[in-house]
Amino acid sequence: MPLYMVYKKEVTSKYLVPFWSVAMVFHVITIVAMVTLPAVVAFYTRNFWVTELVYTEQPQVNLEYEMLLVLIDDSGQQKTWSTYPVYNTLTQGIQTVPSVSVQETDDDRNGITDTYNITLGFDATKVKSIQGMFVFSYVLTDLCSLVMRVPIIVQKAVGGSSSVTVIGNMELLQNVMLQSYNPNLLYNTSVILDPNALMSYEISSILAEVSKRDVTVRYNEWYTYLYPSSTFTSSFIINIPKTSIRYSPGFWEGVKYAWIQYLAIFFIFYQVLSRFRGFVFENMIVTSLQSGVNHGGKVGDQPYGD
Repeated sequence: MPLYMVYKKEVTSKYLVPFWSVAMVFHVITIVAMVTLPAVVAFYTRNFWVTELVYTEQPQVNLEYEMLLVLIDDSGQQKTWSTYPVYNTLTQGIQTVPSVSVQETDDDRNGITDTYNITLGFDATKVKSIQGMFVFSYVLTDLCSLVMRVPIIVQKAVGGSSSVTVIGNMELLQNVMLQSYNPNLLYNTSVILDPNALMSYEISSILAEVSKRDVTVRYNEWYTYLYPSSTFTSSFIINIPKTSIRYSPGFWEGVKYAWIQYLAIFFIFYQVLSRFRGFVFENMIVTSLQSGVNHGGKVGDQPYGD
């Protein structure tokens, strides 16, 4: 006749030892090992405490309408134009006045500009080379707070062509990690160091200063195409995609990642050391007093010692 289990009851055995005993020393060592060894393993297998994380954000970029252009025409003469009054005064003899058109596009209609199309038309028919600088404000707000003024610099040799169109992306460059929830306004300053010095407006000087920054942007050109027209026209299409930002997480964010690794390793040590402790105490390898339920269902004690 088959039998069916209709009730069960756990039988618990307790092992009691004096405070000053070998068994207590063994107990303390195994408990300490159970707690500390997972942390040691997690630490020495790298990335236990996260010091660098990456998130993506589309920056808020606005054209500051600070521009500077230098043209070399077909005869080798230099022509300049800018929105800086001091620079225009210093370069009166070689100025040219272009027509300027700026078009902003928000493709996904989220209130953040995705593309700038800056078009400049000149009276010159052919140009050998062009250097341009356009100043933007660059703002991050999601996890890291960053506000800075950055120049987008374009240098193209167009080889006497009538017009040129350059397409590229604005990309963030970081030499250091940003701090989460720590406003960074260090580079929210003019890109022209000395407005009264002509040298400060040179593209090479601006590039030299910007390259010293720990955080800046660059214009990564994708395509350039040349085409004939009655007058020289330059178009710069600047796409502003989502960018990856490296940042240093705060304490609690570090804890959030660390405890997951710790618990995963702790579970393995807990299972192994618990079985080892059970083997040692159940087989009386260290002396202890066993207190529990005997086969007759009564509570009884086995004497301490052998």
